[in-house]
Parts: sequence; C-alpha cells; structure tokens
Amino acid sequence: MKTTSLRLLPLLVALSLPLAACKKTAPAADAAGSTPAAVDTASQAPAPAPAAPAPAAAQPTTPDLADGGENPPFDFNTVPEAGGKIAPFPYVDYPPTVHQAFQSTEELPMDRVMVILGDHLHAVEGRVATRSFSPSHAKMSELEIRRNYENAMRELGATKVNTVGPYEEALYGGRGDDYEYKIRRAKLLVPDLRMSYDVYLARKGDARHWIVVMANDSTVRLLAIEEKPFAQTVGYVGANGAATPVTASGTPPTAAQPVDINAIPVTTAALPSFPYLAYPPELNQAFQSTRNSRFDAVGIIVGKELRTVEGQVETRSFSNRHAKMSQMAVRRNYEAAIKGLGGVKVNAVDHRDKALLAANTSKEVSETTLRQDKLRVDDFSMSYDSYLVRTPEKNVWLVLMTGESDTRLLAVEEKAMQQSVSLVTADTMGKELAAKGKIALYVNFDTDKASIRPDGKPTVDEIAKLLKGDPSLKLAIEGHTDDSGNAARNLDLSRQRADSVVQSLVAAGIDARRLRAAGHGATKPLADNKEEAGRAKNRRVELVKI
Repeated sequence: MKTTSLRLLPLLVALSLPLAACKKTAPAADAAGSTPAAVDTASQAPAPAPAAPAPAAAQPTTPDLADGGENPPFDFNTVPEAGGKIAPFPYVDYPPTVHQAFQSTEELPMDRVMVILGDHLHAVEGRVATRSFSPSHAKMSELEIRRNYENAMRELGATKVNTVGPYEEALYGGRGDDYEYKIRRAKLLVPDLRMSYDVYLARKGDARHWIVVMANDSTVRLLAIEEKPFAQTVGYVGANGAATPVTASGTPPTAAQPVDINAIPVTTAALPSFPYLAYPPELNQAFQSTRNSRFDAVGIIVGKELRTVEGQVETRSFSNRHAKMSQMAVRRNYEAAIKGLGGVKVNAVDHRDKALLAANTSKEVSETTLRQDKLRVDDFSMSYDSYLVRTPEKNVWLVLMTGESDTRLLAVEEKAMQQSVSLVTADTMGKELAAKGKIALYVNFDTDKASIRPDGKPTVDEIAKLLKGDPSLKLAIEGHTDDSGNAARNLDLSRQRADSVVQSLVAAGIDARRLRAAGHGATKPLADNKEEAGRAKNRRVELVKI
C-alpha cells in the first residue's frame, strides 16, 4: 500500500467550511472492521488513554455543556506526557497532494468547542482551527488518510482519549434529536455523515493540545485546539477613538423579578464616553455599522414586559467573522465590560417570548416590525440580554444581541428631549382654536408615565393663561400616543396624561367644570408611525374647543 507522509504543521491559512447535517448512524470502520489499537509500529495508532472515570453520584451523567455546564471529572495525569517538543499550532498539515484551492481552513483565537473524552462530552476553550479537504483531492483512500494521521499523532506524542464516537446516544442524555444535532454540528464540529472520530491529546504539564481526526470516503476534517484561558480583548470607548481596557471579569448580576428599577444599585464606576462599549480591536472600520440619534425611542425588555425608553440612542453591528471572534468570545467580552460598568441584567424573557409578542403586536404591528423597528433585533436567532446601569444623574440601558454570525449592541442614555421648537403661546393657541377648533401641543411627560416633566410645564402654564384670558372658553384635553407597544396600555396612558394636564390646570386656578379629559391612544394618528418623526408627531395633547 502506498503511503503519503504528512508533515507536522508550521503555518495555517484562514478559510471556512459550512457544516452538513448529521444523522443517527454509526461511524464507518476501517478495512479490518475496527479502529486501530495500541501503538507498536509507525503504521499503528497511538495507545488509547484509560477510560474517563465515572462522574460523582450527585452529578448528572451528561451535564449540559452547551450552555456553560461543568465538565465531568477527569484525571489528566492518566494521559502520558508528550515526549518531544509540541509542533506549532495547528500541529498537523494538509496532505501534500491537496492543492491549496481545495484546502478549507477556519481559525478563531478563542472559542468553546467539545470533544469526546472517554465516553463523555468534554468542553474545551482556547484557540481553535478546523481544516477540511476531500480524500479524492488528496488522491488517498480514507484508510490511508487515517493511518497517516495516526502516525503523525504518534510522532507528536499524542494519546487517543475517546472510547466512543459522536453517534453514541448515551452522550446526549436522551435530550432529543434537536439537541444531538446541535451538539454534533455546532460544538463537536462533525461535518458529515458516517465519519470515523478519533480524539488525541498531547499533554505537556498543565498545557493541553487537542487534535480530532474525522474522516469518511468523501470528507476529512481536522480539529485542533490549543487549550488556554479566556483573555479580555474588547474595551470601552475612549478618547480620540482609542479603546480603554476592561478589568472586570465574569457576568453581570441579575435583577430580582419583577424588576424594581429603583432597587437596582447605583454604580460607583466612572463611565466612559457614550456609547460606552467599543468595537472589537480586530474589526476593520470598513466593517463597522453604526446608527445613532441624539434623541429617539426604543423598546427594551425589562422583566417580562416591553418598556419604551427615550434618549440618546446608538446601535453598533458587526460580523463575528470580520471581528475574528466566536460568539462565545463576543459574549464573554461584552458581559465583562458591562459588569465593569456596574450593569445589572434586567430581562427575564427575550424577543421570542410568546406572551411578550402577543401583548405588543396587532394588525398594524407585526412580530417582525416589533423586533426590528422597536427592539432593534437584527435576526430572530440572536440571543437578547438587556442591562441597566444606574447613575446618580441618569439611567443607561445596554442591550447585547449575538448570533453565530453577527452581533448587535444597543446603547441608550435615557434623558428628556431637548426642546428645539419654540413655545406655543396662549395667543397662538387662541388664534388656532378660533380658526380650526383645536390645536396639537407637545407636552413632555416622563417615559411611559403620566407625570409632566419640568420642561413640559411652560406649555401647561400657557394653556392656563389662555383659559384665564377667556372665562367663557371650555376645552377638551385629549391625549394621543404613537402605535408602539400594547394598544390597551397606550389608551390608558393617553387618558392618564390628559388627566394630568387637567389636574395641573385646576391646580393653577381653572374651574374643573370648564375642562374635560379624554384619551384616544394611537387611534387618531397625524402622521405615519413607520418613522420616528411621524411617531413623535403622533405623541401629543390636543386642545379641542367645546
């Protein structure tokens, strides 16, 4: 049998390979009907390590590592140390017969993937590379490829450590086909059907280097992992565009439910410049997508409800691939950064929650419109985590949305709109009422509340001045909202705001019998609610002559 030698690898090229679906089928055996056994000659496989010990009785046999669970216990001292120097990452090369055009490579500086250790799933974090090619392009059989890589593992000083393959149902604890498919595709990175699967570990003291060889007659995949601890790379927005470092680690605390905003601790951290969270350092400016507004309204999930927040708003979006980051690395980085700001996680559900969607959609507002326009969620599959940073002067809202491909950051510095339109005087109101019988006014209220803000009181004072100047005038005070959020809530809010104006006028000395309050919610818009300018025009109080 002809043997094509494989080289220990000096370099790695970055490409990508889509993953194929997996079925419940056993891996193919080699020509002898089984995988190679203990090492004896250069044409044989490395010796397998002892099987992983059974986990402690109190620990589940198959912990859910996909969501950050802990690995079952394993004594790595049972794996012999590699004798020589470890080859440079990713340890082994393509066969020399595979032309560069048919080499598919992907590398990430930090990710969390799984291997099979003994007969258990084992999560590994560190630098990760995958290399894929076709046996036909290598001009080699599956058996020849496997023997070559077995010999390369022996030369590397690696030990085979798995005793079962990825199609062993006991690995997944009976969690169902969807879970098995998710783990095989996204965590074990098995790309094709009926593949052999061999996990090798080269150990040097506490340093661990993993190589997984997967092969069948149509596809070969090599998975290399240089195990190492997570390192923070994303910082805060600094002066002149330079990011400042993050010293925090871990995830922010979670608020008790239901959320009481006033009970969330006020941060003691010195906040960086808005929008607080910097882009990843490896992300070229050409691939940074930023949308900002000095004043806007967005929806943020707080507890199990949608809350409308107004203020300075910015969204930042980027591709994880362009940032050279895995989804795990993105989440770890931004969670630590938000924790360092004193942020607290406030959402108990995400944008896919059925009750949330039912309460905030209608014939006019579809689920897609709610997600994309109100919540600013770019993709249905994205995770959604909202955080509040309370300061003595303001509330800062941060939302982290991540998917396998893309990330979006939303920052809102909550504040009242800075009035840019001149005050409507009592004289102007009187002329408009005489000519048209009504006039639309824009009184500033606290977000999602009926209390009048200080910058809204001058307008109410002008209404009182109008009524005092014409004792025969009677007015209906009618509240209106845009169509964001729940229709019933909007109707109640518009009535409450109209009542607040009436009560303020009565407190100013106007006879209550000359006033009537009504609320219409979003049923009588002045402009299209699709754009923020139209929604702002619809959020109004109208004076109607009785």
